[in-house]
Amino acid sequence: MSKIVDEKGKLFGIINIVDLLVAIVIIGVIAVIGIRLTSSARNAQGQNPLDSKKEIYVTLYGNSIVPEAIETLKPGDKLVANNVFTDAEIVSVDMEPAAYITTNSDGEAILTEHPMWKDITVVIKDTVNASNPILKAGNQEVRVNYNFILKTQQFEANCKVRNIELKDIGSTEAITTAEESETVSE
Repeated sequence: MSKIVDEKGKLFGIINIVDLLVAIVIIGVIAVIGIRLTSSARNAQGQNPLDSKKEIYVTLYGNSIVPEAIETLKPGDKLVANNVFTDAEIVSVDMEPAAYITTNSDGEAILTEHPMWKDITVVIKDTVNASNPILKAGNQEVRVNYNFILKTQQFEANCKVRNIELKDIGSTEAITTAEESETVSE
């Protein structure tokens, strides 16, 4: 039986151990560089399986707002965050009389419409990576029932997130508002 390392320091009498280690290191470096280059090329082409770009439609509800302020909101308006415009934009704006709690002559609380203030339902659209654990629209985190500051160049109001929908980019599916989805579920 032959020795694994002979008296000349060769492995199985064929190759020097130091030469073998150098060859393994060189092959490892070449493999790492090759993997990095191919993954960079895939990322540049948008083929990274971890990236899942989608359009996010967020339905916001704001209550008791002066009608003159609401009139400044228009579909296509860009949202503002940190004093710069974002990619998020307004898709639709709906206004209705504000729900208002008052008392009747017997002192009972009743729900009525406020004579001046309005409630708004606004749908905004942005592009997000749907594989992220935190979704953001207009650089703000969005979750149903989460607070959202609806801010454009001329308007700002605190709203609540009522609905979130993710759609493929360029999808022509109709966008359902929170009210429509409640009607469908009944």
